[in-house]
Parts: sequence; C-alpha cells; structure tokens
Amino acid sequence: MVFAPFPANETARLKALYSLNILDSLPEKDFDDLTNLASAISGMPISLISLVDKDRQWFKAKNGINATETSRELSFCAHAI
Repeated sequence: MVFAPFPANETARLKALYSLNILDSLPEKDFDDLTNLASAISGMPISLISLVDKDRQWFKAKNGINATETSRELSFCAHAI
C-alpha cells in the first residue's frame, strides 16, 4: 500500500479544520441529505462526507456504512489533499 505524504500546508490545513469545531460533531440533516443525494445520483450504495484529521478520516455524513472513521493511512482522501 502506498501511503499519502503529508501536504506542505498540513499545519495550516489542520489549524483551519480545527477552527471549524466540526470534528466529532453530531449528525446534521443537510450533510446527510447530501450523501443520500450523491448515492441516488451516482447509483452507488455508499457515499461519504469526510474530513481528514491528523491521524484519521472522520465521516461527518455517511450513507451505506456504519463506520464513523478510518485510519488516515487507509484513507483514499488523504491522497487528494
């Protein structure tokens, strides 16, 4: 497995993420509606809104899975940032 390198702006990115106070927050209907819409439009059984923290990928909203987070090492989204 190829692990994603940390981006050059990692410190600033995390600071911005933490300033939102969104990690580990309760579910919100608007985010849940977006994941449901994404699944409906794409025809895919799973859709997520995820935020990449220092060591984990946390799911703000999810459709089709019960997990609330995964290790950042396993996160495909870590490659996108």
